[in-house]
Amino acid sequence: MDIDKLEKNWIERGFSFAVGTIKAGDSVDKAFHDDKDELVLMEKGHYEFILNDEVFLQQGEIEVTIPSGTTHSIKNLGSTNSTIYYGYRSKL
Repeated sequence: MDIDKLEKNWIERGFSFAVGTIKAGDSVDKAFHDDKDELVLMEKGHYEFILNDEVFLQQGEIEVTIPSGTTHSIKNLGSTNSTIYYGYRSKL
C-alpha cells in the first residue's frame, strides 16, 4: 500500500489523514460525530464494523465511509495488530 498516495487522495477529497493501531482482539469503542464524516481503512486482517445497529464483517484494505450522525465501532478480529488509517471531513 502506498501511504503517501493514500494520504494525498484523502486530502484531495477533503478528509484529514491519521494513522493508528488496533491491537489483535481490541476495538475502538462506540463513537459518534454529528458534524463530520469519517473515512476508515484497515491495512489488513478481519474486522467487525458496527454502524448504528448493523454489524458488518470486513476484510482489510477496503475503505469504509461513516456518515456523520452514525454511531460506530470497530473490532480487530484477527490474531495480529493492524494499522488503521482514518480521517474526517467537516460537514460545517
